Amino acid sequence: MILRLSLKVIRRLWKLLMQCFALFLLVLAAIPFCLAARRIGRQHRSRPRLVWGDAPIISNPYWARIMRDAGYPSISLTDSYCSAINSRADYDLLLDEEFRFLPEVLRRVARFLMALLRYDIFFISFNGFVLAKCSFWRLEAHLLKLAGKKVVVMPFGLDAYVYQRIRSSELMHGLMMSIPGPARMQKKIGRRVDYWCQLADAVIPGIMWLDGFGRWDAFVPSVIHVNEDDWPISTRLSLADGVSKPVRIAHAPNHRGFKGSEFVIEAVRQLQAEGVQVELLLIEGKPNSEVKRILYEEADILVEQLICPGHGLNALEGMASGLPVVCNLENDDYLRPLRRWSYFGQCPLVSAEPENLIEVLRQLISEPKLRHHLGRAGRDYIEKYQGKSAAQFFYMKVIDYVCGNGGHLIHLFHPLTSARMKELGPIDHPLKNSKLPKSEK
Repeated sequence: MILRLSLKVIRRLWKLLMQCFALFLLVLAAIPFCLAARRIGRQHRSRPRLVWGDAPIISNPYWARIMRDAGYPSISLTDSYCSAINSRADYDLLLDEEFRFLPEVLRRVARFLMALLRYDIFFISFNGFVLAKCSFWRLEAHLLKLAGKKVVVMPFGLDAYVYQRIRSSELMHGLMMSIPGPARMQKKIGRRVDYWCQLADAVIPGIMWLDGFGRWDAFVPSVIHVNEDDWPISTRLSLADGVSKPVRIAHAPNHRGFKGSEFVIEAVRQLQAEGVQVELLLIEGKPNSEVKRILYEEADILVEQLICPGHGLNALEGMASGLPVVCNLENDDYLRPLRRWSYFGQCPLVSAEPENLIEVLRQLISEPKLRHHLGRAGRDYIEKYQGKSAAQFFYMKVIDYVCGNGGHLIHLFHPLTSARMKELGPIDHPLKNSKLPKSEK
């Protein structure tokens, strides 16, 4: 017992010593590295170098590759990844693969100093960049500014949800069911959100815009994009109507409570009890390649989530695959402004919540032509607004904005004044405010 306590004290003292030593080295090296970074950065003004990180989300390498294809030096830097659903090949740089001989805090300082020389625009989450796990994380934004760097902050969820600031009680309860830990970290998360909202060059919260940010520079329904070339359109196009043949409903929860999975399972069970031929494809703990195969070959409908107002990455993957996708789009406090001032009014996601899911699924099951129409519209939406070329257009505008070469982004996708939306034209779908039309049957 005494030995265990002694070892614990020694580890804490060692960690404190390393933090102090790392801070000393950072302060010592800050001025020469920042001056060198400014000089090097001037050579890349016409084509700034981009870095995306370091949160372990698959969107970072997605964005990095998409902008590389647009001609930008662009790379993702990640501190880890989930090997159950992703592979090492999905990511560019990992934090542990350089300076691996150093203790973690020194490795982070070394990575940060090298990043000042290598990159010009930092796309990060509200966690911050590689100094996020250091006790002196508050220096990060100031050192980036001193080095002449630009910072764009976009949340992925757990980095920015301050539960007491969330306006949707059902969203808050969904988070409490699946991810209760941050409820004990309100002040810590809130401090980081407020810090980056104050000091970042651009804040783009996407669907999270209403929940406690107090600032957004671009008004878009989502900061997530997919490369539609990686998601082939479904070949299934089944004429199954739940009577002659079974309809297959896919659902891929990472957190069951947050996604409302129990309601999806129960809705399918009740439909089966009524005699409707319907099957549930529950996709959990499977690699992305398997998710892609199921959406391409087996699914007729994708139910993404029923609790959080809005949609996530899986909904975009479903639309890219040409499937009708169901999400909770019932909360007008969140979604009416997005329909009014962005392209979200064009979105063909079908709205449902736990209380009306059975009726929504029954109509989609019984009307294969409606499913196909929504699937085509979903693919069109991805190509125009959430796909590869759409991401390149958007992030080039963001780059111009933070570099002082372009106008404000707040009305970039205004339905009445946006040149981009007029250029792309409307999307043909039968929904009104995300609701299905009256059933044909």
